[in-house]
Amino acid sequence: MIRLNNKTKLIIAMVLTIIGVYFGFQYILPLFAPFVIAYFIAWILLPVVKFLTEKLKFPRVVSAILSLGVLGSLVVWALCYLGNIFIKQLIILLQNMPIYLSILSGKIDSLCNSFDNFFGTKLGTVRGMFDDHFETMIVVVRNDIMPSITTKSLNIVISIIGMIGIILITLVSALLLMKDEAAYKKSFRSSVLYQDIHLITGKLSETGVAYLRTQVILMAIISVICMAGLLIIKNKYAMLIGIGIGLFDAFPMLGSGAILIPWSIISLFNQDVFSAAILMTIYFIIMFVRQFVEPKLLGNRIGIKPVFTLMSMYVGFKLFGLFGFILGPLGLVIIITIVKETEIRLAYREETNY
Repeated sequence: MIRLNNKTKLIIAMVLTIIGVYFGFQYILPLFAPFVIAYFIAWILLPVVKFLTEKLKFPRVVSAILSLGVLGSLVVWALCYLGNIFIKQLIILLQNMPIYLSILSGKIDSLCNSFDNFFGTKLGTVRGMFDDHFETMIVVVRNDIMPSITTKSLNIVISIIGMIGIILITLVSALLLMKDEAAYKKSFRSSVLYQDIHLITGKLSETGVAYLRTQVILMAIISVICMAGLLIIKNKYAMLIGIGIGLFDAFPMLGSGAILIPWSIISLFNQDVFSAAILMTIYFIIMFVRQFVEPKLLGNRIGIKPVFTLMSMYVGFKLFGLFGFILGPLGLVIIITIVKETEIRLAYREETNY
């Protein structure tokens, strides 16, 4: 019988883990996503349920319903409040769109004239080429994209109804998990695979939750910082742009500087020194938050370099679409955790054999 050395075993474990993570995310996770979300909701609310049950002597079902109702009400209120601001700013943006388009047209005219002067062509040549390509794009949008959106409107309505059903299933599942949490825990612990599964899931819970929590907190902090700074310069779209920068900053090696630095330079060219100073101040504050707050939140529990996180986001996007930006880094955390645990076990077995 062929005996494999630890290095070969580790490589085999890594390959099998990568394959397992891919198939798990691609085929298994979509089937169980509502119940995974329900588990996290129950995990968040369990301390509240225990407090109501043990301290205030509420029935467990009532405690679960109350905690879930309060959480749902807070989420709905926050979404309505933020959505109201978002829609108002979006309406203002659409109302002012003709003004912005006029300004953009003037900038394009100036830029095209500069190209004409540089290449020695007749004035209007570059602008004519631009207009031709723009008209072609408009025709494509009108003839291809808009009819496609119209024909898919029924599918969109069906998807919304299906989403409501999924939300209801998730909430009911979370309620049942909170109600019978002790029974589920006892059943799980009596399983013969409990020790092995719990060892891996415990580490995954620590690293995965730490990563996701850190990114959500940082995005929220950065969005608030951006909105506050944009409100100082009286930007009408502070919320829209602030949330956008907060989301964009989550991408490693890109970050908010890709937006704020060019914006501040443009403000300087427009002789708006105050806005440029505020924008650069926002950028430096965000850098400080990233450099000093992120390690405090994350500690050494992840141990993933930014370039590997960026790679995992790209691979996740190519494999799973938009959700891959989250699934990619999470999958990387799972792979690293399992491989490290396998390496520790192999080393332990080798030592005990001696």
